[in-house]
Amino acid sequence: MPSNQLDQLCQQIEKQKTDHFGKFYMYVSLLNTLTARNKTFADGLPKYATGSMFWRKNHLNIGEIPIGFTQQLDSYAREFINLQPHWSKTLHHIVMAYVRKGKITDLAYIIDQMLSHLMSIQGHQSHNQDIFEYISFEKKKKGLIDFIQQVSTFNRQLLSVADNGCNTALSLLAVTTGFVLVLASIASIIPLIIGLPLVFGGAYGAYHFATKAKAQAEQLETQMKQVIEKISLLQGDLFGDKNSVAFYAAAVKPLPYTVVTAGEQLMFDESQQKTLKGYRDTLDNTFIPFSI
Repeated sequence: MPSNQLDQLCQQIEKQKTDHFGKFYMYVSLLNTLTARNKTFADGLPKYATGSMFWRKNHLNIGEIPIGFTQQLDSYAREFINLQPHWSKTLHHIVMAYVRKGKITDLAYIIDQMLSHLMSIQGHQSHNQDIFEYISFEKKKKGLIDFIQQVSTFNRQLLSVADNGCNTALSLLAVTTGFVLVLASIASIIPLIIGLPLVFGGAYGAYHFATKAKAQAEQLETQMKQVIEKISLLQGDLFGDKNSVAFYAAAVKPLPYTVVTAGEQLMFDESQQKTLKGYRDTLDNTFIPFSI
């Protein structure tokens, strides 16, 4: 479930008088505002840089954007900036992810909305047909879907790591509770009956979930590198002339930044912050040639 702030932003996007193509790019710009953070929502919407054929229709037709939407988004975006890692922040984000709330869940939800509208793009577009047709979007759609699904899978696995982290903590709590009950069994047999299963069951659970979380975390680090590396491979597949590049590059750009942003919510020391900053700097340099 999305947070209240994101839910309100998504409701406004869904109300806009536009087609699936337009709404897809509205979610793209929303994600870019939260993760890449180099442009406002309006500036993040792609448009033609050149070409006399569409000089009057060089921007997406998405209807009028309320001022309140932009103000609310700016405030919401600031919450994703984690300048100072701390274990208390990490614990908070893990717990929120466990109950399917918070920043990581919100990022996953936005990607799901992008996928939903992208897959719904079929045939004639009521508001953006000229742009849709001119950049041959239908031919490139599958490549976009595949990459977005890869990032979506990464975020789902990140939520799974949070689940196992919380399950480990709950198992340790069970061990502690069971140990206390065992100590209290001197006066009665009932605490012993309750306490021993908690101790042994909790100990096994803590070991199981901690081992699983560690393995998943190592796998996620590898996948994060793969997502970032895939950007260079996608350049030849998705990008074309300098008009259409604005639309394909804009759709791809926020996705690897989402992976980094999700990691920033869970970092707990300066070494992790330095590693993630290195990934972010790499992405910044990768997208410089596209001016997006």
